[in-house]
Amino acid sequence: MQEPKEVNEFKEDTALPVDTAVSVSEAYEKGKTDIQWFAGLAMPEICIFALPVFYVALWQILTNRSVEDIGRLLRFALGLPRGHAKTTFVKILIAWLIVYDKISFALILCSNSDLAESLLADVHDILSSPNMTAVYGDWNAGLAIDSADTKKAAYHNRAVVLVARGWAAGVRGINLKNNRPDFILCDDVQTRKNDESPAERTSLLKELVGTIFKAIAPRGDRAIVYVGNMYSEECILNQFKKNDRWISIVTGAILSNGKPLWPELFSIEDLKESYEHDEQLGMANIWFAEIMNDPQSIAQSILPNPLPDSPFSQIDDPDGVFITIDPAGFRNNSDDNVIAVHYKHDNKGFIAEINTEEKMPDRIIMTALSLALKHGASLIGVEDVGYQQTLEFWLSHFMKEKNITGIHVVPLSPHGRSKESRIRNFIQELYAMNYYIMDAHARRSFVWQASLYKIGKKDNKDDLLDCIAYGQDVRNEFWHLLTNLKRKIGSIEGECSVVGNNTPF
Repeated sequence: MQEPKEVNEFKEDTALPVDTAVSVSEAYEKGKTDIQWFAGLAMPEICIFALPVFYVALWQILTNRSVEDIGRLLRFALGLPRGHAKTTFVKILIAWLIVYDKISFALILCSNSDLAESLLADVHDILSSPNMTAVYGDWNAGLAIDSADTKKAAYHNRAVVLVARGWAAGVRGINLKNNRPDFILCDDVQTRKNDESPAERTSLLKELVGTIFKAIAPRGDRAIVYVGNMYSEECILNQFKKNDRWISIVTGAILSNGKPLWPELFSIEDLKESYEHDEQLGMANIWFAEIMNDPQSIAQSILPNPLPDSPFSQIDDPDGVFITIDPAGFRNNSDDNVIAVHYKHDNKGFIAEINTEEKMPDRIIMTALSLALKHGASLIGVEDVGYQQTLEFWLSHFMKEKNITGIHVVPLSPHGRSKESRIRNFIQELYAMNYYIMDAHARRSFVWQASLYKIGKKDNKDDLLDCIAYGQDVRNEFWHLLTNLKRKIGSIEGECSVVGNNTPF
């Protein structure tokens, strides 16, 4: 077959930074060392975004054997978040392994035969595509068996076999021409329903370990790749993760640095919205298992159950109003500086508004005073650590400048308690319905941050939780100072004046 001089392999709107026309030899060499480029070549209408760095690292681990690994059986357990093209990734991976002659017999297993055959059909379509034919040769020309569950072709002067099965269909003794699989892919073989039944889970594990994995070829470079989700601590993916004979890589849609795994596909805002939807339905555990691959999150969470709803959407005339400020610092990489407005009503606490936008100390104080005037706050509590002196200066400066008096400014001290202990105690007040997060935006933000908080972890993002939790300290120590200044003065559109300097710094 005469090779064409050029391959036009990418759509014009592709996000991949590659050439739009290259020679066959260049295409072959690029695809061999660059999975990003190969993905765009193999699936140009699908791979319009570059694969995440994490996926590229997976490909490198799976395809680059060290000297000591040559001829060994390698086992990989991969946990990738739902909706993040993990099945697309494994299709690209299988196609790469075939066209670069890394495997000769792939066994594809899914939870049922329909899914397995669908995956096989997509791999077949990739290998049959014009781009792949132009660069790697005609897959269809040597196709001797072309059924829904089996493809066998003479390809690159060797026999290549692809077999697709549902795991329960049985693979004992599987071979074609006395050959056994040198690559076994298990893609979502375990469903949530299977994991929820200990008997069904055990049955699947026995089939995998006792029959399916034993069908692997006895020698040569062989690999078993298990791709799934962390449904529970007992799920099969987690069991393989704990087994030192497996190489395991598991990630969620949000990385440890707080950034999304695949920002072009799902932003933090997208992920947050999906969590809020599931959490309101009482299914936060589903979200963590499917999206974060973290079944322990509920067990480790400070918010194991949905918060009770506030009896009010707004309170027009609260008995008392106060503000808490948690100054995190003024660097771009710090936690947010948080200002929270609290109401006292019928001897219960309510969060009425939050602000997390301000970075500089003067703006924090101006915003806090503006909120105090807006709501009629009689007290501002400032966390008694870190930037106290800076906030004291700006509080004194602006209150004097604007002739604002009558607002008590008090330090809020942890009194030797850990931050986690204070936050957990406050959440118990929320569950006991002594306190409510009335404002919808504040509630969503609080629940989101609490959902990602891990008990015992040292670097949790907890600025909003901490600021709001100080409401309980005001309740315990300064409840008697709370009034609604609007009741005393009426509308507070301008500056209020009640008493003189009472700042206890």
